[in-house]
Amino acid sequence: MTFLKPTYVVEHVTDITLEDLKSDGIKGLMFDLDNTLMAPHSGQLTADISEWLEKVKENFKIAILSNNPHECYIEKAAEEIGCPAYGKAGKPDVKAAVIALKEMDLLPEQVAMVGDRPLTDIWVGQKLKLVTILVDPLIKHREMAVVKFLRKLERIFIKKPQKIFTQQEKK
Repeated sequence: MTFLKPTYVVEHVTDITLEDLKSDGIKGLMFDLDNTLMAPHSGQLTADISEWLEKVKENFKIAILSNNPHECYIEKAAEEIGCPAYGKAGKPDVKAAVIALKEMDLLPEQVAMVGDRPLTDIWVGQKLKLVTILVDPLIKHREMAVVKFLRKLERIFIKKPQKIFTQQEKK
């Protein structure tokens, strides 16, 4: 059973090996926002993620798929990143992801879903048969106790990934 078995697992979003994704036929990336690309509620990218995203945009179509309900925050993030963003996505519901796929004009097998939550990000990707990439959350120590508990619970159900990016593969 492949339930909650991400295709890749990485520590940090910038550890994703873009060359491997290209060789796998990936042409687009959908990203979770909070704790994947930005610290929650910050509205700002770190320098390393910003620089990495510029490289991503050279070869891939990108979109943000967030459950965050605050429209002004999502709009600010979309402007900061320079891509379409879909807030109130309701992941693991696929409705927003299907819209993003259509607007990217890509097939599901050409897109990877990147996020820090197995029961939202990885699950929505699996429902649509996307490549899935699980990243460690950017900010773990400042989360509410209930979120820390849910993260531990989610990880219990994670199966070994199909592939793991390593530092050597990045070179």
